[in-house]
Amino acid sequence: MKIFAFFFTLLSLITSFANEVSWETLKTLDIDPKTKSPIAKGELKKILGKEITIKGFMMPLDYDSKAVVEFLFMPYVPACMHVPPPPPSQLVLVKMKKGSTVVPSFYPVEMTGILTLDANKDLESSFKMEGLKLKELKDTK
Repeated sequence: MKIFAFFFTLLSLITSFANEVSWETLKTLDIDPKTKSPIAKGELKKILGKEITIKGFMMPLDYDSKAVVEFLFMPYVPACMHVPPPPPSQLVLVKMKKGSTVVPSFYPVEMTGILTLDANKDLESSFKMEGLKLKELKDTK
């Protein structure tokens, strides 16, 4: 009986880790030409609604705040306004879990959260994420 308890404990620990996803997976998002609605297929469809981890850069939507609850997340460093933003399949609107805030960072970060499809025409993003955890990845040498 103890072996079964150990097995189920180990299994729950393994499945509790977030699935690490690359921006290449998000890039596979398709857009229906008639309705302009996002369509997920393959690996992308499997990760929607699940807890994932992805690395990238944040761009706060409130520049004056020392702690934010909402920001854009993208695969490369946000630049000045003269550089076009990433395509909608490479832009995630992150809203932190209720009651959580994060400190804005210009370093790369590792974002963990629940990814969903949510076409936001104002921000030109196709994804939305409920942010659960953010970890700064700056070099500490």
